[in-house]
Amino acid sequence: MQDTGHPHNDRPISQPSDDRFGIDPFAKTLAASIRRMRSPEGTVVALNGPWGSGKSSAVNLILHHLKETIDKEEIAVINFTCWWFRGEEALALAFFRELYAGLGPSLGDKFKKVLPKIGARLLRTGSMVSAGADLAGATAGIGSMAAGTMNWLSDLIHTEDTVEKLHAELTKVLGEQTKRFLIVIDDVDRLSPDEALLIFRLVKSIGRLPNVIYLLVFDRTLAEAIVAERYPSEGPHYLEKIIQAGFDIPQPRQTDLHQELLRQIDDICGSPPDDKLVRFMNIFYDVIAPEIRTPRDLIRLTNALSVTWPAVGQEVDRADFVGIEALRLFRPGVYRALRSSRERVCGTNDPYGQQPRNLQTEMDALLLGSTDAKDHGRIRRALMRLFPRLESVWNNLNYGADFAGQWTRDRLVCSEDHFESYFRFSLGEDVVPLEEITTLVARASDAEFVKQTFRDALGSLRRNGKTKAMLLLSELNLHAEQVADKDVEPLLAAIFELGDKLDVESDKDGAFHIGDNQLRIHWLLRRLTLDRFDLPTRSKIFMGACASAGLSWLIDFSQSAYRDYYPGDGKAVEPEEKCLTTKEDAEALRLLALERIRAAAQSGELIASRRLAYLLFMWRDVANDDGAEVKAWTADQMATNVGVRALAAAFTSHSWSQGLGMAGLGDAVAKRSIHVNTESLDKILDRTAFRARVEEVAEQEQETVVREFLAAWKREEENPRRR
Repeated sequence: MQDTGHPHNDRPISQPSDDRFGIDPFAKTLAASIRRMRSPEGTVVALNGPWGSGKSSAVNLILHHLKETIDKEEIAVINFTCWWFRGEEALALAFFRELYAGLGPSLGDKFKKVLPKIGARLLRTGSMVSAGADLAGATAGIGSMAAGTMNWLSDLIHTEDTVEKLHAELTKVLGEQTKRFLIVIDDVDRLSPDEALLIFRLVKSIGRLPNVIYLLVFDRTLAEAIVAERYPSEGPHYLEKIIQAGFDIPQPRQTDLHQELLRQIDDICGSPPDDKLVRFMNIFYDVIAPEIRTPRDLIRLTNALSVTWPAVGQEVDRADFVGIEALRLFRPGVYRALRSSRERVCGTNDPYGQQPRNLQTEMDALLLGSTDAKDHGRIRRALMRLFPRLESVWNNLNYGADFAGQWTRDRLVCSEDHFESYFRFSLGEDVVPLEEITTLVARASDAEFVKQTFRDALGSLRRNGKTKAMLLLSELNLHAEQVADKDVEPLLAAIFELGDKLDVESDKDGAFHIGDNQLRIHWLLRRLTLDRFDLPTRSKIFMGACASAGLSWLIDFSQSAYRDYYPGDGKAVEPEEKCLTTKEDAEALRLLALERIRAAAQSGELIASRRLAYLLFMWRDVANDDGAEVKAWTADQMATNVGVRALAAAFTSHSWSQGLGMAGLGDAVAKRSIHVNTESLDKILDRTAFRARVEEVAEQEQETVVREFLAAWKREEENPRRR
């Protein structure tokens, strides 16, 4: 087995030009030896090698180098494909059929009376009379028990000729030949133990026939184990009595296997880019290459890759994927342990460097428990290549959090976001196909395309309730450096315009994570500009992007730019290289924000904003008039029930919590709590007038938001500590 020219190809080679592992010189030498055997007498030559070592390729190459001798009819080849037949009766019958078909045409009528008799005798002694019936059919040339066949077989079985006498007749007939016969029996190790022993018995029974050479091909280690089990007293001597010359298939050089594997990976997966070549080769030599010991190992891996790579090849790292596939095929125990340990092997280590004292022992048991102790050092090295976090366990080397972003951007298996792609052969719901990100980056200057992409993403909800827009912003943060300089401003302008729509509650991180889409945009704009443009250039970019920005986002951004120069609370002014805009542009953006708030207040946009409370306080801050302007506007809004409802909703928030429950067990269902934020209301409205209007509207209407707001306000007045 060595034809590695195409995926899924497990065929042995037949031409020297196809030999990639150095088998042909050996085959050529052995063919020359067979050619020089002038008077062989049942010489048995054995080719030994483990499964997948290239034995069948060696046979084909031997026959290739004997072709001229075969064409001259100096040697006739009889190929007995023993593994096609199952059961001792069928196997024995097929053996004699092949001998008859191969020897008969050269021996003529004399032979036709001899071999069938020997076969019938041997079959009878092996309690295989029924199989002998088919042998009779075969010799008759009709392949079935037609009229007269049973009588013919009966005559053979009852003949008084002994096997020894029949064998002597066959010896005489063969001895008169000038032609030699090469009987090739390949793949003996594919048979069951009893069938393999039968082949050895048949060869031994036919024995030393003149001008006959047997070429037996099998795994000697397996054969000796079978013999030792059936014939404990014989052991290796059983085979030595049958085989006159045994040869081991030459092992391919590891460098040849590695070069061929690299060629196949390149054909299937493509070549790694120059900036990833070193890492690819590190993983190749530490993870992949050590598992490839025979040509069949190589074929197993490349066949698997040809099926699995097309499914996710564009979404994973080439080196990591081939490495994980090698573990799946050759280290299934390690693979299964990894598959169920994402949280323990992905990302970076404990940020405080605190590791349990017994962690190394624990990880050894988890990941290496299925492997031999002698392999532990190498497998540890392989796993550390794939999962750097394990270096903190086995090598006392820690990685900072900054590395995690790079691993996620490169879609490595050690990234929690992309881990599942390597084990499920499909993208997880929280992963955006790389092609989409690549397209978005390539078309970053196409504002309409960018806006439509994000609008569609806002309508695409994940099972966790978050939108695809959150994923797109996160991916853009990872791939920011790939956006061309000229595309930065149009990309930001499109995102700034959608800024308010992107501010969705569902995309806020919970628990111990910090972030929402507004923060993701802030992170993105800094990654796109701070290390790429000087201050005047990036200030111009931001001023252009803010021209059509959404109201709430414009307030956010202008506040960030202004605080670079006027931080307040005694904080230091930012160094110029870290400022978003020039000082003049920061002040201009603040004025622009004030103009936009005033316009929104007049148009109705402000009262309808989901960030109304935030915008009212920002209005007071930007106007710098101690709240006079914003209070006048809120007074007008309180004059209508619609305005009261909007203001009540703006200062109401909700949370969910689970109590301890009875008997110390946690509640199965979370409880909804309502909170109000009234402490600073005096800064933006007349608190007393607002309270009166809230109570009035609550009595007049069944509006839930106003009633909830009033009830929560009263509770907090009664229990001030809860604030």
